[in-house]
Amino acid sequence: MDPYERWCRLLMRAYPPRFRKSRGEELLSTLLDLQEPGQMRLSLRESFDVICGGLAVRLRGRPPLWRWLLYRTLFVRLPSKYRMWARDDIHGRFYIFRRYYGLLGTIAYAAGLVIVIFFDEEPFKALGITLGLGLGYLMRSIGAEKVRRRELSRYGFGPDGSPIRPQPDEERSR
Repeated sequence: MDPYERWCRLLMRAYPPRFRKSRGEELLSTLLDLQEPGQMRLSLRESFDVICGGLAVRLRGRPPLWRWLLYRTLFVRLPSKYRMWARDDIHGRFYIFRRYYGLLGTIAYAAGLVIVIFFDEEPFKALGITLGLGLGYLMRSIGAEKVRRRELSRYGFGPDGSPIRPQPDEERSR
């Protein structure tokens, strides 16, 4: 892979994963066709256009602010119109951090902070920092895949993010 193609792939990360999966090669081939001989990167204007296009696609599928706030704070299920956005969010790198940091991570960080404040000696400070950071990370990572699978099933997706086909009822098949 040459530097120009690497640069194009980096810029294409502005697009959501589902777009890159379905139309990424088409976009990449168009960008590669624009390459002048010896050109190492897209021009500034072309780079800006690719990034703006990716952000527009991301914002187009995003739920309204009030639905997003309910989804983030109270874990309210989004309407089916936004299920692909929810799938991308659940598969996102920091989903577990966004989901549980506010509750469990804060408790662990607070415990570490209490130890640092009340025990002034050096070993206790190291213990408090380790406890806060370590427990915060551990609490988030335990059961992360279980949480992802459960949330994906709420939106009708399998563990890998593929849509689950509805099974016919036994009564209908008779």
